[in-house]
Amino acid sequence: MTPRSTPVLAKWRNWRERGVTVRLLPSGCGAGLRGVRTRGFFGAIEALAPLTGENERIGGSRAQHDLIEFTLLKAYINANRLEEARRLISARRLGASGIPVAGLAAVH
Repeated sequence: MTPRSTPVLAKWRNWRERGVTVRLLPSGCGAGLRGVRTRGFFGAIEALAPLTGENERIGGSRAQHDLIEFTLLKAYINANRLEEARRLISARRLGASGIPVAGLAAVH
């Protein structure tokens, strides 16, 4: 069974055929997300921490940046690196959305 084609997939195929690289998230995000999923929190921190504060350089939506920050926050909490988790929370921009991360109460 082949996946159903969508306009977005068709556009990406066209770009790929022309040699254009398409990245949805910056380099390092995949390793960071896998690290949290497999409970490799120190590897996740190593992959994601350099991306914080780089919003202008890496581009992307607020949701993508939240994904990076929330995943890093979860890794900090699970690695018992609570001071770094506190610093990450305090560095979030004013008016940012709530933080839906399990274990967050341990940071406060």
